[in-house]
Amino acid sequence: MEKIVSFHIYLFGKPEWEFVNKVNSETIKAKGDELKGRLYEVAKNLQKLLDNGWEYELGLYDIMLTKNISKSAAERELARLGIDEEVYEFEEED
Repeated sequence: MEKIVSFHIYLFGKPEWEFVNKVNSETIKAKGDELKGRLYEVAKNLQKLLDNGWEYELGLYDIMLTKNISKSAAERELARLGIDEEVYEFEEED
């Protein structure tokens, strides 16, 4: 019997997490540029996952993805899809 595997892809954090230093117009613009790149990468990975049968649930700052698959099979699948290991950390349920 397969297990349900899940992981979270974080979109963004609270402002206090996103901004380490003083906030001003330049740091906000820089964060906007960074977020655009980050979210475009998330969109690319999300589409690959959805096309391969993963289901999602929206969280406050993230998207949780689940699939009825073993952890080792999920790791192989994500590697095949070219999704960087830094993007995910699996949670496995019985």
